[in-house]
Amino acid sequence: MNNDDSFPSISPGMARERFLIKDEAWEQRFRPDFNQFIIAPFEFARPVIKLPVPPGRTGNHALFLLTGGQVELSVGHRAYTLSAQQVTVIPAGQIFSITAIREDTTGFMCFFSNDLLISTIQDISYNFLKLTTSSLTELSAQQTGFLTGLMGRLVIDYSESGASRTDIIRPYLLAVLSEINRAYAGTVAAKTDAGDRLVQGFIHLLEKYIRQKAQVTDYADLLHVSPNHLNKVIKLRTGQSPSVWIDERRVLEAKVLLFQSTLTIGQIAAELGFTDQSSFGRLFRKYADVSPAQFRKMIDSAQSLPGMA
Repeated sequence: MNNDDSFPSISPGMARERFLIKDEAWEQRFRPDFNQFIIAPFEFARPVIKLPVPPGRTGNHALFLLTGGQVELSVGHRAYTLSAQQVTVIPAGQIFSITAIREDTTGFMCFFSNDLLISTIQDISYNFLKLTTSSLTELSAQQTGFLTGLMGRLVIDYSESGASRTDIIRPYLLAVLSEINRAYAGTVAAKTDAGDRLVQGFIHLLEKYIRQKAQVTDYADLLHVSPNHLNKVIKLRTGQSPSVWIDERRVLEAKVLLFQSTLTIGQIAAELGFTDQSSFGRLFRKYADVSPAQFRKMIDSAQSLPGMA
């Protein structure tokens, strides 16, 4: 099985049913074609979000812009705190979760489909939409002001017509992404050395092969370096060994499958390349502090998840 046909990506419609509290503003929140494009100020969205939101993959790109407060989230298996004058764009297919949203948080959250993105940017390529790039982009006060105005205009259009007026949404979305791209380009080092490229290559291969390859030697072979060299560089640049990266990524994939699929625990173990269910359970418990069965039960009962409280 591959990532696409093992389980469905979460759509805004699915997220609505699983993560939101129904209130008197329900119809106002979900305008026509909201699965293609949806946007809301944090102060409007935060009170109805059931937190924490467990790790999952969405079929849409997610954009969070903060003008105040904080949002705690994880992208991949790295935790981040998003603060004022910061923006993150999480590409479709990337695993992420939301741990907490502070009550005084202001700004915007937006989800838009890949079809809308492609029709908007045409042949433009944005590095911040790559799965291996940094998740947070720092903004100046001026850039935050520009983006706040653009996002506010999109909120008005969405409130009036939902996602049906793509002739209006597309140019504003293009302006938003172009402004983020300018800010992102200003935060990226002009040059990268061989070590940086090796780390990025390793992370990219983890995204691609984690269900098929679980040994450091597998990735060293793909990167045309020795296992010792890969171990040395990855640990020096990231603070943890390639084997820990692999283990954490396998557990993260397992969490997504436990949440988004109906596969049995034994099937999930096989999907991730474990020779038996017991070895899978030991690794999962080591990093998640609970068994796979307990984790799935906690999601189903909307309990706080370990490490996300």
